[in-house]
Amino acid sequence: MAREPPWPLNEPARIDRLKSYGVLDTPAEEAFDRITRLVARHFDAPMALVTLLDETRQWFKARHGVDLSHTSRRISFCAYTILENRVMVVPDATEDERFADNPLVVDPPHIRFYAGAPLTAGEGLVLGTLCILDRRRRDDFGPERQQDLAEFARIAMHDLDMKRTLAELESAREEAQRANDAKTRFLAAASHDLRQPIQAASLYTGLLGYQLTDPETRELLERLQASIDGLNGMLGGLLDLSRLEAGAIVPELKSHLPGELMARLTAEFRAQAELKGLRLRHRACNLPVLTDPHLLERMLRNLLSNAVTYTQKGGVLLACRRRGGEVEFQVWDTGPGIAEEHRRTVFEEFRQLGKPARNGAQGFGLGLAIVNRIARLLGLAVTVRSVPERGSLFAVRVPLARHRTAPGPRATATPPAVRDAARFQGRTVLVVEDDDAVRLAMTMLLESWGVNVVAARTREEFAELLRDIEEEPDALVTDYRLPNGQTGREVVEMVRARWKLPAVIITGDTAPERLREALATGCRLLHKPVEPKDLARVLDEMLPG
Repeated sequence: MAREPPWPLNEPARIDRLKSYGVLDTPAEEAFDRITRLVARHFDAPMALVTLLDETRQWFKARHGVDLSHTSRRISFCAYTILENRVMVVPDATEDERFADNPLVVDPPHIRFYAGAPLTAGEGLVLGTLCILDRRRRDDFGPERQQDLAEFARIAMHDLDMKRTLAELESAREEAQRANDAKTRFLAAASHDLRQPIQAASLYTGLLGYQLTDPETRELLERLQASIDGLNGMLGGLLDLSRLEAGAIVPELKSHLPGELMARLTAEFRAQAELKGLRLRHRACNLPVLTDPHLLERMLRNLLSNAVTYTQKGGVLLACRRRGGEVEFQVWDTGPGIAEEHRRTVFEEFRQLGKPARNGAQGFGLGLAIVNRIARLLGLAVTVRSVPERGSLFAVRVPLARHRTAPGPRATATPPAVRDAARFQGRTVLVVEDDDAVRLAMTMLLESWGVNVVAARTREEFAELLRDIEEEPDALVTDYRLPNGQTGREVVEMVRARWKLPAVIITGDTAPERLREALATGCRLLHKPVEPKDLARVLDEMLPG
């Protein structure tokens, strides 16, 4: 009866390390099969094995000339090799007291010769062996051949390490993907839920703005609106940064002319600049660029906002110049400038230079961090040149498009004067919004314009109301996220099964999928918080004359 081989002193650690490779009982792999074929050929041996030893058996990850997939550890030659952690050679097993009565020697495959080299992992832990077997006695396995076998074993161990590393990387990738998916779901919910009260507040202040005439009261209202705008800007910055980190923003590269965008951004910041006595200008160029227009707009808006915020005198210029096969967008300012040692840190999150503590009136210090993240996402570089006390230049280069793009329709510069917009009088607008405060504010705002409103909280409630409507309404305004996992798209499809109405989908979710979904249904898309003037402009553009 075969003698029971002793266990290594580090057996618990060895077993743990072996199982950490996750290779036991896995299918055959060409990399390891190739090694056994090469070893058998190199040493002129009929049998070769890559053997791994667990608590009870020796299992063959690869085998050449052997039909068995495993044997008991008790009758294993390799169980002795792992004790010494060096090449073990048995010229004739019938003359070795450890193996003379071993079933593998006495019975098929009738092993006489054995040579095994350890598969050694880190910390000297031996997982198994690479071994050759023969049915005849051999006395030709000297130091040189033993060194060759040890070299083959190191190759096999390298393949095991690579397999383990790839498995760990795949596991880490899957874990990161799960984390990103969870973060994306959280951001979508947070974007919707956090924007809801801001949306209601914005609609209520807009409604008050149409009703108040007293200058002092209007001044207080304007300050309230500025606070709401600031809160929305900070929330938008935080959500944008988180969505960029989560990989939830997918660029859509398009060829477009940036001139209209530059003019619109300049108009957007002109009032803020004039309040500070700054001169704000833009110098556009009619060169088509190839990039995501929405992400480019986000970058330029943040750069302009940063320049206007920190510049106290002089002016700000938004310009673009051709640089070979690229267009360089530039934002110049005559602000305080940035010392050389701070030019890297300005792109860090929550960084406000020259402030001992963060200034809430100037945001969270996320603007440039978002610019930097978007630029990396698009494969672009943002540069900064600055002279302290004289000003700064932030620039980003965008690829030039190959074909000139025809300019799109110009957006309406200003919304209609709703107070005098007689064309809204008597119109009927359907509203679906699950948030009670937002629904009430939307209803009151529309009714102040002379609109007849039919409002519902859920898709089911809306379906009940539709049964009682006989005359065709003029438009539909619906929130995207509704109770019980329902969406505004489903509401649009339900209404359009009866009437072909123009529709507006309002959402706090800024994912590209929402834009694609709105386009697919022919709807207009507005992101929360929607200001009254934006809603008025969209309705004015959609409603027939």
